[in-house]
Amino acid sequence: MGKLGLLGRGAKAETPVDHRTAEQRQADDERATVWGFVWTLFAFKIATIVATLWAAAGSFDAAVILIATNWFWFALPMFAIWGPVLFHYRKWRVRRKRDAMLRAEWMLD
Repeated sequence: MGKLGLLGRGAKAETPVDHRTAEQRQADDERATVWGFVWTLFAFKIATIVATLWAAAGSFDAAVILIATNWFWFALPMFAIWGPVLFHYRKWRVRRKRDAMLRAEWMLD
């Protein structure tokens, strides 16, 4: 029997390309789920800090303690944002230098 006989009438065999695409979709879904969870945790952490500061009537001592014990929750988003920004800035600079070198070498305008 051929492939059609084993799979049944009208059934399609899954090709490696289809399988890879399904794996890639699953990986993308998992990545989105994880990042959604992380950002939800971050939002609740910031809300808890703000609620604690509000409950302490905005006292300076409470603010100092909150900053001292939670400073890394403010640093993490800065690293998350500045990493890609600095990467793209560096890539832009390198490409600009490469274009200048090509123009100098080949006397292009």
